[in-house]
Amino acid sequence: MSATRGALERLLNHIWYGDSLLSWCLIPVTWPVRWAIHRRRQQASPKGSTPAGVTVIVVGGLTAGGTGKTPVLIGLGKWLAERGYRVGVVSRGYGGAHGPEPHSITEVDTAAVVGDEPLLIQRELGVPVVVCADRKRALDRLVDQGAVDVVLSDDGLQHYPMPRDIELLVLDAERGLGNGRLLPAGPLREPASRLASVDAVLERNSSDPDRGFIYEPSSATHLASGRQLAWSECLVEWRSESIVAMTGLGQPAQFFEMLRGQGLAIEADALGDHETIAQSHLDRRGEQVVLVTAKDAVKLPECADPRVWVVAIK
Repeated sequence: MSATRGALERLLNHIWYGDSLLSWCLIPVTWPVRWAIHRRRQQASPKGSTPAGVTVIVVGGLTAGGTGKTPVLIGLGKWLAERGYRVGVVSRGYGGAHGPEPHSITEVDTAAVVGDEPLLIQRELGVPVVVCADRKRALDRLVDQGAVDVVLSDDGLQHYPMPRDIELLVLDAERGLGNGRLLPAGPLREPASRLASVDAVLERNSSDPDRGFIYEPSSATHLASGRQLAWSECLVEWRSESIVAMTGLGQPAQFFEMLRGQGLAIEADALGDHETIAQSHLDRRGEQVVLVTAKDAVKLPECADPRVWVVAIK
């Protein structure tokens, strides 16, 4: 990542998850944020006011940055599809250039147009996905198409104009709520009391039998050839290789620690959140094996670099 962006992210982590005097100084700035949140919640669509015959499930977060929401949504989507439900997805399409109107993702779309997370979801699930900054309009477009009975919202917990039936909140158990303060003094998008109003909380990196889960690698795919190996085969394949893990995740340390937990001695290369891995990033790695996430890989459709492997998780 750029030096400026990296320094900013380190500063925010120190303010939000450390003991920082600057956080206290920023508390007055949170007062208008709290007021704006209160106003938005007053304008919320009542739970259960979703279109007839359609159930809307929001998979969202309370903190800024990545908590692992997208893999949870993909897993839920697969689970529902296996049981005969017709699933669709709405997303903001962060980072895409799709414009202000609802956009239905097609096979020719790229991450530059629709955003990396929606494109990954569409590729993994093979279901209708509509992106729009106004998630209610995205929902209306999806329902008008008439091919869904369950709609999953990728994030959108705070997008109150969009009606919903069920709210699932994904939380990183290791980072928790940080200092418990609202943006910008802390990482919270809403007050911590919001936890009490959601239907379920799922905790990443938690062994809680009721709501905890831990991501683990399941396989890896060679990006240039499409060759896929089970994770046990990967460990044999790379045992004498120099390895770098490279990603543009919101919380890259999660990816790095997962790999290290599998016994891999990796070098970590963290890009900015949603940043695309460029050929210049790869060129500086020499002959190292480069491990990336599926979210990074959707932004590399033309990449034929033989060093790159895409790690799948379960």
